[in-house]
Amino acid sequence: MKTAKMLALGCTALTLMGGSALAQDCGTHLVKAGDNLRFIARSTYGNPDLYRLIYEANIQVIGAKADHIEIGMELRLPCAEGQSPPSDTQLQTAAAEPAAAELAPAAAPAAATQPAGNDPAPQLTVRIVTGNNFAPYVDEGLPGGGMFTQLVEMAVFRADPSIPYSLTFINDWQAHLDALLPSLAYDLSYPWLRPNCDAPETLTAGDLFRCENFVFSAPFVEIVDGFFTLRDNELIAATKYTDLLGKRICRPEGYPTSVLEANGLSAGQIQLTRPDRASDCFEALLADRVDVVSIDAEVGDSLIAQLGAVKQVEQNPHLATLTSLHIIAHKSNLRAVDMLAKFDEGIIEMYDSGEWYEIVSSALSRDLRGQ
Repeated sequence: MKTAKMLALGCTALTLMGGSALAQDCGTHLVKAGDNLRFIARSTYGNPDLYRLIYEANIQVIGAKADHIEIGMELRLPCAEGQSPPSDTQLQTAAAEPAAAELAPAAAPAAATQPAGNDPAPQLTVRIVTGNNFAPYVDEGLPGGGMFTQLVEMAVFRADPSIPYSLTFINDWQAHLDALLPSLAYDLSYPWLRPNCDAPETLTAGDLFRCENFVFSAPFVEIVDGFFTLRDNELIAATKYTDLLGKRICRPEGYPTSVLEANGLSAGQIQLTRPDRASDCFEALLADRVDVVSIDAEVGDSLIAQLGAVKQVEQNPHLATLTSLHIIAHKSNLRAVDMLAKFDEGIIEMYDSGEWYEIVSSALSRDLRGQ
């Protein structure tokens, strides 16, 4: 097992009122139609991932259901790190103007405080494990830990911001399935492709094991699964999957091979290589040890850029399959299985609010710019 590192993304157990009451204010915001906390954080701090600052400062107004903000609410905007509160002159000027709260009545608090002595038992920390080298979805070096990490964190926040959780990066992806989740060392792992569990007769032993032993969340991201080859290889123009029969195809561990089998490319009909890292596939392609790399198009584009091989490697434009990425839990971990329902609730709310699109489009834009 490779080294694990805790990611400080505001994802450890949060004391929602702790510290926020002492923070200096840098202004207020009157909620208008179309607002959500990520959008407000972007306009206030230039960073949408600071939405928790606003929530923690306003939990008495917003209530326990995160980001259910209503038109007319006046929200405190605490100062972010390095940000200074308004000067006395600015405050005097603001005081001379009509108060925003007078223009529209603020909504009543969404939830009442529970009486003392009836506090619920502390929630157990949900332990989440992921890995690196899966840009733009997951990597410690990416903003917010990558697109999928941001989606996971926002889904928790949407479902229940009081849920304490930890996030660990362990780069041995297969160990997530073989040891870490089955032993209950961790509760959840992401992101994983879901094999076609409805057709077990088409699955490899590894994919069948995943279907039989794990539960999948709702799809968080749909991806295009494609084929990459050298630009001067005739396979770049292949229009039928049968053109790949007998070829040397590399598909990393962790990617189900059901995508290949569904298109008539079973292990007996191709020469299949399964390295631990996706980058190994592209290094093998450049060294002429394989003919084709089968992988998610976004990951493939990112790795080609990292290897400086944009002029040498290209995705076949004719052959591709649409699949999706999920969070998984081991079936024996009933607490984690129940948690998946929370994540599903959160992602549905993110679709409705526009936050899902904001996170995904921002991550893809950064990836295209090579940032």
